[in-house]
Amino acid sequence: MLAARLSLALALLTACGGAEAPRPVGPAAPLQLAEGSLVAYLLAWSWDGARREGDAYVFETDRGYTVGITAAHVAIGRVELVPCEPARASLGARVSSLLVPVAHAGHARVSDGSAVTSPVVESLLDPEPRLYGRGFAGPDPYCGVHVLAVPLAAEADDGFALARESLAITGYWSAPGSGERHELRAHINLQDGSLRPLLGWTSWPAALQPGRAPVAVVITRRPVRAFDGLDLASMSELDLGFAVLGNLMQSAQVEVASAAGDPG
Repeated sequence: MLAARLSLALALLTACGGAEAPRPVGPAAPLQLAEGSLVAYLLAWSWDGARREGDAYVFETDRGYTVGITAAHVAIGRVELVPCEPARASLGARVSSLLVPVAHAGHARVSDGSAVTSPVVESLLDPEPRLYGRGFAGPDPYCGVHVLAVPLAAEADDGFALARESLAITGYWSAPGSGERHELRAHINLQDGSLRPLLGWTSWPAALQPGRAPVAVVITRRPVRAFDGLDLASMSELDLGFAVLGNLMQSAQVEVASAAGDPG
């Protein structure tokens, strides 16, 4: 871990110079950034495990249902890096932790400069990553990212409008062993969040120019995994929306990229 932190520190210091910067190695966490440096957040989708059939992404769930998604949108309200928990907290720190909330499923701490609040409606069918925004690194090492979905009354880039909702999905489903299609509709108007670990390093995203920030945090959501464990035949639209949103947030994969070099 120390080697990775030293490697990244050297990379950030030399990124603007002429010398070739060393590539990050090892795990991404704990991620120690220069205080005040910019960190960019990219939101991406992965449809691994699905196939394209006409206007739908089609896949099979772990319970044998066939699902086809023709339209899907989610509203993201805030993204922020979350400092690592201290190995040994002082009495003052323990008392402070009772007063200052830390990140969990429903909300996140807002005292860190890395937090970006820029509500946006995304289409899950958008193949291109989206630059969500850029925050400022604090002095503490980071171990995770908190992503918060919120209800919005706003339009996505494709013109679809959410009506004070955090998720809306349309498509169809078929029961295991059956070719009969049933309408799939899922929506929810509640906020939901997830604290995800920094898993490792990835290549610099082609969608982001290196000069925009020395470090990028790439958050990839996997819609296919959002339907795992669900008995679609017995769920209402609201119950399905709540379950899918929660699974979507909890299955997100977070990686870090350095503009100073490709870790691959």
